Amino acid sequence: MAELNFIEYNINPTETLVDDVVINLRALGFNKISVTKDGKASMWSLNKCILLVNTDADTHTGISGLGFNTPNTIDGSKHCETTGLSKIKMNGLNMYTYPVELFRNNYEEHFTPVGVAGVEQALDFFAGIVVNSAGITEVNSVSDALKLKIVKRSKEFITSVCENNRFNVLWRLESKDDILVPTLIIKTDSISEVVAKLVVAGYDSVDLSIGRMDSISKIYTDDTEDLLPPKHFIEGWQLNLSGKPKSYVLEKKFTNILPNLNIIISERHNHNGVNEESVIYYAEQKHETSSILE
Repeated sequence: MAELNFIEYNINPTETLVDDVVINLRALGFNKISVTKDGKASMWSLNKCILLVNTDADTHTGISGLGFNTPNTIDGSKHCETTGLSKIKMNGLNMYTYPVELFRNNYEEHFTPVGVAGVEQALDFFAGIVVNSAGITEVNSVSDALKLKIVKRSKEFITSVCENNRFNVLWRLESKDDILVPTLIIKTDSISEVVAKLVVAGYDSVDLSIGRMDSISKIYTDDTEDLLPPKHFIEGWQLNLSGKPKSYVLEKKFTNILPNLNIIISERHNHNGVNEESVIYYAEQKHETSSILE
């Protein structure tokens, strides 16, 4: 079964200033760790979060691909001269595959080290990605090719997961104009620390709507209050609380953290995978005026 290695982000130099994206990457805590020997791409890393950054003028700025450690090469893949990996475009995304035991030798052959991974920001790893799909048939095709396990189907999404449920792909089945931007879900063990740093750095965060805060308030009862974070903590940081009292996630969304990319910061408590409830809420968020929990 495939396991996520990196996410590809493309900067179209005719649409976006490359230097601005570099500034944002460094502000997020990413460091450039290597460049390809042909100079066309670079690897950026923050803890276990790895980005392959391209500058392709024929591809729009934003998430452009996923890289997987897998012994299986997807039928139709071709050798990528830049990275040395197998590559094919599926569902509008570049899919890179390569056996994990051979990755290091390939990396040394095609990349030149220039730095070390960032460690100052408390973002741990990419927990999932929300992307638009062309429909069930194409989602099944990608999942079968990568040996991903489909674990949930709903009206809005099909969710497929990598080995050990570490990385989730939420394929959106009904695309709308206001939710076309892909969303990365990044796991952290210290959501207040990360949110504070991103807000201070000037990134746009999404506050909870009045309706959502009312729903969260109803979760707090005499029986559940000791099992949940203090209510004032949710209020102060405007965090979305989803799941059950003994198994929940705390999340905060930031828009355009990089051009054409949103992120959801997620702190899990006895909860595996990605919480679809939060993804749906943020996708449908209409920027209502928030209020304080009563």
